[in-house]
Amino acid sequence: MASENEMLRSLVRDALREALNGANGATEIVKALAVESKPAQLVEVVSLNNDSDLKSLVNRVLDLAADPQTLAALREGTIVFQLSQQSSNHSASDSNATRIEKGAVTESTIRKAAESGSTLILGRKVVVTSLARDKAREMGVAIIRENQQENQKGSVMR
Repeated sequence: MASENEMLRSLVRDALREALNGANGATEIVKALAVESKPAQLVEVVSLNNDSDLKSLVNRVLDLAADPQTLAALREGTIVFQLSQQSSNHSASDSNATRIEKGAVTESTIRKAAESGSTLILGRKVVVTSLARDKAREMGVAIIRENQQENQKGSVMR
């Protein structure tokens, strides 16, 4: 029994070494498995039609900057602002946009969006799972959370 286990371990080690291009030892394996990933981007769509809209945007940025982690995300470009097309109504009829009003964005949602080349536009009640965020980063799917003028504090993903 012991020799069977050792033989199985040896086969697994060989298969892993082959899969990792001959990496041997913990340091080499970590380097072989390392995948360079760029941070997922949170895009907030804003409408600037008047001075009140501009004031709301400035207040939103100040609120975000109050938290050191969120401030760092703003500086790194992980959180960005995008002007809406026309007024504050960002149309889901765009060929590259899928609008989600409620529920949860999961890994499978991200896969479908990647296959169709869609950008996800999320309403204020939508939650994004951690796995979905990681998959979006990996597959390059943009997630846009629309800026809610009346409830601006709940729209940042962390």
